[in-house]
Amino acid sequence: MNEFLIYSSITLFALLLFHWWYKGVDLKAEKQWLLQQIKQASESEQPAYAKALQNLDNQNSKSFSTTLWMAMMIAPATFAIDYIWFQDIPLNERVSIADVQQEVPDLATAITQLETKLAEQPNDLEGQMLYGSAMMQLQRYENAVGAYRQANELEPNNPHILTELAEAIAFKNNTGSFLGEPEPFLQQAIKANPKHQKAMWLQGIVFYEKFEYESAEKIWSELLEQVQSPKIRNTITTQINQARAALDKQPLGGQTNTNEINYLVMIDADDAIKATDLPKEARIFVYAKELNGTPMPIAAVPIEQPFNWPLSVRLSDQHNLNPNRKLSSFAQLEFSAKLSLSGSATSANDDNNSNVVVGDQQSTNIQLKISK
Repeated sequence: MNEFLIYSSITLFALLLFHWWYKGVDLKAEKQWLLQQIKQASESEQPAYAKALQNLDNQNSKSFSTTLWMAMMIAPATFAIDYIWFQDIPLNERVSIADVQQEVPDLATAITQLETKLAEQPNDLEGQMLYGSAMMQLQRYENAVGAYRQANELEPNNPHILTELAEAIAFKNNTGSFLGEPEPFLQQAIKANPKHQKAMWLQGIVFYEKFEYESAEKIWSELLEQVQSPKIRNTITTQINQARAALDKQPLGGQTNTNEINYLVMIDADDAIKATDLPKEARIFVYAKELNGTPMPIAAVPIEQPFNWPLSVRLSDQHNLNPNRKLSSFAQLEFSAKLSLSGSATSANDDNNSNVVVGDQQSTNIQLKISK
């Protein structure tokens, strides 16, 4: 009954507006003009103007019948539209756009609601992927890894899920390296879809981290052929040129490596490390990271044996792991080094780490010391 009254009221109001509009369309001005003509016309012309004025008055009565016909069409149409489109929605549950906008939860509330939903429905693949993406944005990488692992169990061998999982694991690691645990997921993603662009890009980083510069150049070159966006092509070309520089090749497209900022990093070690007989696979990794930022290094340089202490290495934009994050773009950077006995960039319990030094574009000489 309430619904009937609402629709009846709306229809009546609309019809009254129509009647008022139709009745008054140009009639007032036309009536005034006819009255003026009657006053100014001769006696022989006045009857014609009087008849026109009478016809105009008769038109007022016709407006009511026109409005009635409109009512006979609008009212049934209104109820028909409601029945066809909205019959399954109770009236008390229908809300306006303004109501919806007022009820949109904030980010924390939305995430809490999503977590509650996933606790009840852990097999919701879309929900797990959405939660993983949100956790990556909030830099809650452990949670992101958990969500992507669950998604991977729900839909194995999906290249997109595998790639996102590999990236989340890399960011969860202290070094942000794609070596170690993330690498098999990237390999599986590329096997499932050899043209998956993000997987190809990250696999190129894996090759670069493993000093397999030819493989890095090859996969990035294949990726470049797939990409149309000029901005992305420029990014990939920069990475290709980094690999080519490591191979002493000329850069593509006449580009030159950017070396506006050049940090000289000196690495020493305590006597205990110097006296240790290191395994042949041991390597030193030097990192430059964003100050108070993500664990993913901005730049990284590996150093092979033999270690002739003290060691020195220069870090510049040619060592950027991601061309969109350049050493030269940061006013301050956090430098560190580690001695990996296994030769892996992935953190391990037997790693020997250096102190952490903050450098800036005016203080480019960095002193590090690795300790047991």
